[in-house]
Amino acid sequence: MAPRINARDREALRALPRLMQRKIDGALRGSVEDLRDVVGSLNQLKDVTPLLLPVFHAQLEAYPIPDRISPDVVPVIMLAKWSMGGIVQICHNLGSNISIGERIVHDAVASKWEMLFPWMQFFSNNFLPPSQRPAALPHGLSVSTYEALRITIHPLSTLCQFTTIGRQLMRTNPTVQAFFFRAWVIVDGLKSDDVADPLREGDKNLSALIRANMCSLSVICMEDTPASLPVSIISSVAGGTLPMASLALRYIRRMTKEVSNMPEPRLRARENVDFSSMTVCATGLAQAILFMQSLGDREGGCHELLLQIGSIRTVLSAITTLWERLLTPAWNSSDNEPDIGLAARRRVLYIAYRYIGYSMNCANDSALVISQAIQHGLLECLLRTGSSPAEHVDNTKRFEDDHDIQLLKELPRFFVFSKVLRRLDRLGLEERASQDPVLWELWQAVDSAARTFTNFHELPEGAPFYRYQCCSPKCSLNFSEDDVTAYRCSGCMLTRYCSKYCQKEAWESGHRVHCRMLRSALGNQDVREIRKSLPVIAMIESWICEERVNEIRALDKDVVKTSENDRSIVEVDLTVYPIELNMYSLRDYFLVSGSHTFEREVAESITTSEDSPYDLVAVKVRLGREYYSLFSPATALGVAFGWTSGIQGGRYIHEHPRTPDP
Repeated sequence: MAPRINARDREALRALPRLMQRKIDGALRGSVEDLRDVVGSLNQLKDVTPLLLPVFHAQLEAYPIPDRISPDVVPVIMLAKWSMGGIVQICHNLGSNISIGERIVHDAVASKWEMLFPWMQFFSNNFLPPSQRPAALPHGLSVSTYEALRITIHPLSTLCQFTTIGRQLMRTNPTVQAFFFRAWVIVDGLKSDDVADPLREGDKNLSALIRANMCSLSVICMEDTPASLPVSIISSVAGGTLPMASLALRYIRRMTKEVSNMPEPRLRARENVDFSSMTVCATGLAQAILFMQSLGDREGGCHELLLQIGSIRTVLSAITTLWERLLTPAWNSSDNEPDIGLAARRRVLYIAYRYIGYSMNCANDSALVISQAIQHGLLECLLRTGSSPAEHVDNTKRFEDDHDIQLLKELPRFFVFSKVLRRLDRLGLEERASQDPVLWELWQAVDSAARTFTNFHELPEGAPFYRYQCCSPKCSLNFSEDDVTAYRCSGCMLTRYCSKYCQKEAWESGHRVHCRMLRSALGNQDVREIRKSLPVIAMIESWICEERVNEIRALDKDVVKTSENDRSIVEVDLTVYPIELNMYSLRDYFLVSGSHTFEREVAESITTSEDSPYDLVAVKVRLGREYYSLFSPATALGVAFGWTSGIQGGRYIHEHPRTPDP
């Protein structure tokens, strides 16, 4: 069936130049050359190009989609290629003109989606990836990888950019989602030469711009709606959970490399192609990080796997590689433009910082996340990427809005874990500086906390002695912390022994009584990082209770006790910084302390002196999403092992050399 358009559309085409009308007539008679010339003239026709949409639609409607590639269907495929290309070019020429874009994209793509999508699938299935195309195409058939990608992806991109229908389609239609993510996997494996455009020779940014577009579309799929994308679709297309996670990281690495390799723009303004490409690809990098975070946060997601294969290192590498290029001001009006200005480019860094903050709050081993982040330069990045005078920031809003400030504020609450303190100690805490006064003031508080807590970690009292020596009072044998032959008490989960004999000896010598107390000091949970950090937590507890004793006395006066036998308990809250103190009656404490807490009987078994400003101490810590209420680690270690913090009057009074790491 020959392509046909209605009388109204044909009359509208009379507004075009006569030569163009003749080419259109030839195209409607099935001439591939005339249709190619029509598409090639679109950039010259400018505002009247929407008049040609019926011509392109008519071509696609006139012929059935071939089942396979063969010589007899070459004209049909080429007519479809140029028709799809024409629709794409008309939409591309809209730029970001939302005012007219929605109407034109509706007419060009949305209203004809049921017709266009099968053709998009045809070109994707037969010409992508390049290795899948036939070794020898029939004479007259020419579809490059770039053309196949453009036909496959750009209609979706335009539909999502300009219409609500398009975004909803990407979020809710499993067929469209699987189609897109197949292309997402394919694009990852393409080299720059694979996507060269014959009409744009020498455009080295083309592959980067295509990947940036894929990153933006992937985020639309994952936007938080009730019908958001199931991770299983991506995993199935990628070939499994590990390949899916690896692809997500590879997109970040490639976008980082693409932006880094772009030539430095001579002029940082919208009209400069290099600068415009850099900002588009930097935005694509931010979208790739957002996608990775969404991928881990969904049901069936892979957040822990992403952390295991290097997501923290990858994100920080992007910051250290690009921060200077992104934050260099133009010192002209473009610095204040919403899509290419300094604020837009800084948003790339904030999204990276947000991922690190998300990970340290949600990972199973958040102490490991912070340790890795510090190892790969987080502190240096935070100080170097502070705001500059060119940005004209509102400092009063920064504590609410800026992810670098939020991240820096939360860091000290992880300084109670030995894994983090060991990394800080190895890193060194030499003087650092920042040109950003708000960030610098906050950094000084963080630096002070780091120095105080690493000092506790270095002292003999801060070492987890029970992990590398037999806990029998009649044995002094030391063994490796990782010695699998050591016997661990299954009750307290803390003490270790060199033999069954020593374990029995310790039980008879007093561990029978101490076991429940030590278990309560761990919050009744076997959490490895709390076990390893318990002496440091105990030292911080002792220091706070000594340093802020007057505050504790004032809080104790306000506690309402339900009976004469009720006791007060001071909670040292290490989940926030500065460290907070809360005072409760013992009865009320167990109503608010949550599920991971110690046994009330253990607390009631402890007696305190009459002149003590409090009866009992609890310490609150957080790892990932979980909060743990620990019965006074200082008391438990002291009763069970005779351990002392060495802190008196808020100061350390013992004279010991630094203890090496076990």
